[in-house]
Amino acid sequence: MNTFITYIVASVVSLGVFYAAYVVLLRQEPLFRFNRIYLLSALLLSFIIPLITLLPDSFSMIPIKATGSGFMNAVTLSSVVITATASKMSSLPRILAYIYLAGMAYFTLRFMIRVLSIYTLGKKVNRADGDERFIIWSDANIPPFSFFRTMYLPANLKDTPHINEIIRHEQVHINSLHSFDIVFTQMMQIICWVNPFIPLIEKSLREIHEFEADKAVIHAGTDPVTYAKILFAQDKTALAVVLGNNFNYSLIKRRLTMFYKKNTRFARLKAFVVLPVAVIVVMMYAIGCQQSNLKTVSENEDSLKVNSNKVMLVKDSSGHEVGTAVVITDSTIPPPPPPPPPPPPSSKSTSKLIKAERVYTTVDNFPQFPGGDDARVKYIANNVSYPKAAMDKGIQGTVYVSFVVEKDGNISNTKVIRHIMNTKETGAAVNSLDAEAFRVVSSMPKWNPGTEKKKPVRVQFTMPIQFKLN
Repeated sequence: MNTFITYIVASVVSLGVFYAAYVVLLRQEPLFRFNRIYLLSALLLSFIIPLITLLPDSFSMIPIKATGSGFMNAVTLSSVVITATASKMSSLPRILAYIYLAGMAYFTLRFMIRVLSIYTLGKKVNRADGDERFIIWSDANIPPFSFFRTMYLPANLKDTPHINEIIRHEQVHINSLHSFDIVFTQMMQIICWVNPFIPLIEKSLREIHEFEADKAVIHAGTDPVTYAKILFAQDKTALAVVLGNNFNYSLIKRRLTMFYKKNTRFARLKAFVVLPVAVIVVMMYAIGCQQSNLKTVSENEDSLKVNSNKVMLVKDSSGHEVGTAVVITDSTIPPPPPPPPPPPPSSKSTSKLIKAERVYTTVDNFPQFPGGDDARVKYIANNVSYPKAAMDKGIQGTVYVSFVVEKDGNISNTKVIRHIMNTKETGAAVNSLDAEAFRVVSSMPKWNPGTEKKKPVRVQFTMPIQFKLN
């Protein structure tokens, strides 16, 4: 849930950056086609850039920093996903989820009603075909508008002297596929209705549509003064169809100003630099959000610095260290039960643990879980139990566990090197996930040992175990 909220905030800020650049640098320039492409690209990029930088799965390929005396650059195995159904979500995430879904339902319903109103309007009137145009003349008090390949015109304009200019204006909307822009922004608003910049982007696109159509009509030979009179004549009180491209949509004064504006070299220069610069700024912000998340996690890696936690050494019956576990010393957090130690190794392997032998991270032949990697994933998935404390708190995320495959295939030196989080409110629940990941990795059966120059060696691995709630 926290990742999703971070993503929504990042997408809102990203679109805000793109829109601010448009208002400051491009809105007053007659670069209609470029401005249209820019705004549509801004909508897409404001969703895509935060998505590719904040996806939780994207962290699986990032080098893992080991805590304490852990190892660097260990081989990271493919992640194992443990899925469970949450028995209870915390109240705030549940409420926020319901609000978000309710908003999506509202905007979906609103969109469907608007489409239905246009469809109903077309069913009740006469249709006319001609000159590759599909025109619907309506007796309703509507402004002229187009929707995809169809024009909707009020019947009282049929015999007016300037009907050809109005039809030519709407034909530009149809040929330029302006309706796709409007529907696209409406769909984006359904997906992320909390983003306040999407309606502003839609409004700007509608303005650009009108500017493009006005310019095409003027260039076709219509007298600008006559065309201005047509605009004023169509500035009436009838409600505009929000999904259509309306003849009198934008402010008349602004449209008249754009009639006579010329492209300048400075305007083209701004168009050349604004999109790359805006993309760079948005990417820097999104990467900053990602690094902030990683920093939050990495601050919890060293358990000696969080809530005065300590590291407990887990030893076998012979007194040799075989792993570590986190012990919570904060009196406000009930400590989770310590993970059980793995089965004591054989006397032969115990004698080898006494020697400080080299641990490899790259070898000629890597150790293999009995039956291969698919069998390893299946074993972990079948033997991990999602801790109830974590389910009740709605805690999910990825725990990274480091371990060594000994020369004889036994598992040793198991360590949790990256936690999900660690707060006073959820510390016990989070540590229960650490303890469960530690337990199942420590209890794995003997692997087929790795070899270096045909000799068995000790090999270091890192295994991500992702706990996920439905």
